[in-house]
Order: sequence, then structure tokens, then C-alpha cells
Amino acid sequence: MPYNFVSRSCALAGVFGLLAAATTAQAADLPSAKEPLSAPVVDSFQPFFVKVGFTYALNTSTSRLWGQSPAALALGDPTVFPAGVGATLTDVATVGFEAGVFLTRNVSVDVAAGIPFYVKDKTKGYNPANPGLLSGTTLAQIMPAIVPITVLYHFDNFGSFMPYIGGGVAVGWSFDNRNGFLNDVHVGGSVGPVVQGGFDYMIDRDWGVSLDVKKAYNYVEAHSNGLNIPGIPAPVPAETIQHTHFEPWLFSISLLYRFGGGEPLLARY
Repeated sequence: MPYNFVSRSCALAGVFGLLAAATTAQAADLPSAKEPLSAPVVDSFQPFFVKVGFTYALNTSTSRLWGQSPAALALGDPTVFPAGVGATLTDVATVGFEAGVFLTRNVSVDVAAGIPFYVKDKTKGYNPANPGLLSGTTLAQIMPAIVPITVLYHFDNFGSFMPYIGGGVAVGWSFDNRNGFLNDVHVGGSVGPVVQGGFDYMIDRDWGVSLDVKKAYNYVEAHSNGLNIPGIPAPVPAETIQHTHFEPWLFSISLLYRFGGGEPLLARY
């Protein structure tokens, strides 16, 4: 009996061993399960951009004139007194440019400019004490330039529609001056604050359209050294100072191009 019991036990152990080996081999042949790969995310961010389009400068500037009286100068009195009239600049339409770079996905630094044209500096109002200075008299023609440098925040949670808002400084000067009633005109430079708002609408990854509004607040001084009085062949010596609050609205509609990001990057997460 002990011999038969041992023999049977050995036989059963062998059967169970064969079954275990077969089960292990079969499990090894089954394909292993893997986690599905997540879809790649396309990063199409373009950090650089340029805008070219139409800009209209609505010059809501106001000026005050101070000057010497030729009659008083002849008597040795160089006093500069208020002319009693103001002045303003005419509007101008031009081709506008803007370029910039995104420092982050929402913050950009922009620089804008335009092709300069001559505008007329005209008197506004009438003072009987200066009968030769009628309202609408062209004091001079100047070719102003204003370059806004701004930092903007772009809202990117509206899809292709990307509004923005910001501000900075506007640098101003005059490329050239032509005489009118005033002779030998010199226009000083200026730096003032500027605010900006608008939106970009992206048609595709690279191209879009932009609508933009800026408002500048600059103070400018201009000087002249003579008066061109009708009927008198030579300029009459007299200093004139024009204090101008140059505060134009700049309205722009432009074609937008973004670049610099290379080919879309496949980011795997």
C-alpha cells in the first residue's frame, strides 16, 4: 500500500506539472495589451507678424499761438504775446505698417508707422487785433511722423477672432516743413503716451485681417522766425511759438501675416 500511494502521488504531481507548463506556454503566446497612443497635438504658434494696410489719421490737435509784434519790435519791444487764435492740423490718409513679436502666447511688442504726407497747419478762430490772420490761414505745411511702440495683451480664447488691448509710448517728429504765413518753421520732437485696441481675425495659420485703433497724446512746440505778410516781398522778422497738443486718432485696417514658427511641431503627451 505505501508503494502504490507514493506511485500514484508522483503520477498526479507529474500531470499537474504538465498542465501548469502548458498553461504558461499558452499565456506567453497571447498578444500583450498596450495603452493606446494619444493623438499628437499640432503646435502652430507663429511669434512674428507684420501688418500692411490703410491708415486714417484724424488729427484732433489743438494749438495756441504766441508771437512778437512787428510793430513792437520796431520800437524795441521783443515781448511775445498770445495771438488770440488757435490752430489745428488737417487729417491725412496713408499706407500704414505694423510689425511685432510675441514674447508669450498672449503678450506682444508692436511698432507702427506710416508713409508720411504733408498736412496743413491752419488757424482756427479770428482776433480783430490780428486782422491779417484770418481763420483758416495756412501757417505752414509739415510732414509729421508718429511711431507708436506698444505692449499688447491678446485674448486667445475666441478661436480665430483675437481681440487685443494695450498701450505704450508714441515718438513724434517732422520730416520736413514748408513755409506758409510763418517763415523758417522748425518743429520739435515729442514723446507721449498712446493707447491701442483692436482685433486680428486669422484666416489660416499664416494669414489674417486686422482692425486697429490708436490714440496718441503728444505735446509739440514749433518755432518760426518770420511772417510772410501778403504785399510785403520779404519776410517780416518776428518770432512765433506754437504750442500744440498733438492727439490724433489712428484708424487702420490691414492684411496680417504671421511667421517664424517653422513647420508645425508634433507635441506628444
